[in-house]
Amino acid sequence: KLKLGFVRRLARPHEVDRAVFTMAFVRSVRRCAEKVPEVFMQFGLEQQFRFISHPGVMAVSKLLEMRTISQMRANFSQENIEQMKSFDPELARKAQIAFDNKLPVNFQQLELIDDILPRLLEEKKQLASARGEVAKLPVGGPYMMPSSVDVSACRPIPGQKDIQGTLMEVSEAKYPGMAAQVVPGIKQVQQLAAGSSPAKTE
Repeated sequence: KLKLGFVRRLARPHEVDRAVFTMAFVRSVRRCAEKVPEVFMQFGLEQQFRFISHPGVMAVSKLLEMRTISQMRANFSQENIEQMKSFDPELARKAQIAFDNKLPVNFQQLELIDDILPRLLEEKKQLASARGEVAKLPVGGPYMMPSSVDVSACRPIPGQKDIQGTLMEVSEAKYPGMAAQVVPGIKQVQQLAAGSSPAKTE
């Protein structure tokens, strides 16, 4: 703006218009030369919503939809907890534990928070450290997870050998062995719940 104002003072009106046009033309040509990523995004299953977005947004959104990789969590407020007390005092007590420890949780984790609180606290610490290390990665890559990052307490996570953080955790804790009987193809839940490697089947 300062440069354009200085030009207006020295140049004639038609010269200023020509300079502005040339500047806009150069910028538009530069943008046209860039490859614009036209990636279709889709949200929802029953009510599908599609639009065009950046590939990075597409990748993150797809990861958020994969329930075996990521899980939605929320932070309780004290107001939420006070409202819970009127219909479920036990649930409010567990929510208070999450609130006091500043833990984002889902209702599955909330059900078992008395037992898994140490792991959730360690997971919170490890995730904070991982975010800090990832933020230090140089722009343009290589985007590789630093070897110093420890995610041993994070669940769910690819390659884990137990059912912590999965959809089977609550059912196995409440009704041991029932998941293996109800869900077809799952016959090794007890071994996974115990933390041991399942036996190989022929």
